[in-house]
Amino acid sequence: MENNKIVCHCCGNLIEKEDFLSIEKVWGYFSRGKDGQKHQFNLCEACYDRWIQGFKYAPDVTEITELM
Repeated sequence: MENNKIVCHCCGNLIEKEDFLSIEKVWGYFSRGKDGQKHQFNLCEACYDRWIQGFKYAPDVTEITELM
């Protein structure tokens, strides 16, 4: 995959560069088998919406009035 293309790690679809969720986590000591590993993944909006439906508590949402 070319570096300039972003793929959703859940569904595999290409994602528009300005409209996706990217998560990066470096695991420290006392993690469950991931010490010293960095995990990174991207989600498209549809997969994000499906993912958060399974949350016990909804994400905090703040309305932004000036979009860039």
